[in-house]
Amino acid sequence: GRDGMTIFGQRQTPKKRRKSRTAFTNHQIYELEKRFLYQKYLSPADRDQIAQQLGLTNAQVITWFQNRRAKLKRDLEEMKADVESAKKLGPNPAVDIVALAELEPSAEGRGKARTGRRDSEEEEEEEEEDVEIDVDD
Repeated sequence: GRDGMTIFGQRQTPKKRRKSRTAFTNHQIYELEKRFLYQKYLSPADRDQIAQQLGLTNAQVITWFQNRRAKLKRDLEEMKADVESAKKLGPNPAVDIVALAELEPSAEGRGKARTGRRDSEEEEEEEEEDVEIDVDD
């Protein structure tokens, strides 16, 4: 037919194969992310330099930065939506905000970050705080 297709729906001229997905190394991703932190758009000179430094093609660097900006935009929009839905729910005392201390590495072999206190001391203090004394006057 005129559209380059045979009567069986196959192409007369084989369609150019799409390039297979690039597997970036951890080092390449680390360097690209590091750069992205302070520079969302690259000049052609920056692009050439990064591509050469990391052993990538110009096109790979261009595509990585495009995709990374798209991901940032998606993540920001998702975060905005989360904040909006949290506002609609209103304050909820049942949901405890995780204390920063709980996000720090646990005591097994690493020691408590910053506080320098042992877990047993913290547990004793917590138990003391929970004690209620009834005073009959």
